[in-house]
Amino acid sequence: MPSWDRRLAAAGVQDRSLRADYSTAARVFARRILAHYAAVRLLVAPELHPHVVAAYAFLARTDDLADQGPLEERLPRWRDWAERVTSGLESGEAEDPVLRAFLHTVAARRLPHHWVHTYLKATTEELHFTGHATEADFQHYVDNLALPALMLIEDLQYEGGGDEVFRSRCRSFAEGLQRLDFLTDLTDDLNEGRLYLPREDLDRFGVGRSDLEQGQDTPGVRELVALTCRRTRKSLTESRALVDVTAPGFRPLQRALLDLAEHQLSRVESTGTSVTRRAVGYGIRVPLAVLLRERRRLRGGAAYDG
Repeated sequence: MPSWDRRLAAAGVQDRSLRADYSTAARVFARRILAHYAAVRLLVAPELHPHVVAAYAFLARTDDLADQGPLEERLPRWRDWAERVTSGLESGEAEDPVLRAFLHTVAARRLPHHWVHTYLKATTEELHFTGHATEADFQHYVDNLALPALMLIEDLQYEGGGDEVFRSRCRSFAEGLQRLDFLTDLTDDLNEGRLYLPREDLDRFGVGRSDLEQGQDTPGVRELVALTCRRTRKSLTESRALVDVTAPGFRPLQRALLDLAEHQLSRVESTGTSVTRRAVGYGIRVPLAVLLRERRRLRGGAAYDG
């Protein structure tokens, strides 16, 4: 039996048509975020693997529908998708194969529906995003968009979802990842007319939006980037406690995701104000080393227990 079929069987996905839906979800995930797909493929326990794939594919499909194209084209397309997801959560049925796979995963893992509803509502608001005025606005963004999106993946570890301690540690990770995303995608966001850094932070250092759009290397821009990096580092450091409450079958991936986030942040820190002129990725060498390290631990007998 091929590896994918064994994983589907381990996850309890037996129906032939449903298996085809999960295979479609896997292709969507792989095309959209190949590096993350490889990490999930190599590091997640077989019984969780198809469910994590379905969640990532759902997030990728949702993000594309919300982000791609002019707003006047996105709005009706988005409303239709949000209605189909909401209806599917109630009925368990859908026409889209990615959504069908995700709905099965939601049911099989008893994923709390409130994460999906909160994520959809916040994504609808995101379509009209004009910027964060304050740090409090950013924290609201984390609670209503970044955390629910993360929990659609993280909560799959535990049938019915994790406990409050688990959720609070995921929250630190969501905040760290979101701040990191604001930094690494700063150039692309500005090119698309979006700025996610809180306006009060720009005002604090006397930085104008045009300074960022023009890639200025000024003391104010340096201080702004440094402050955001410090906040990001703090959240990611606090997120390390998440490994201790992560299910064994997900733990290798959790360690890898934390390591890769901290690695990417280090690249931002060394880049400094250049983040206003070019996006900052992971590179190749370190991500490969992290994946191979975790894979060796599994093959060396560590299984999914440490």
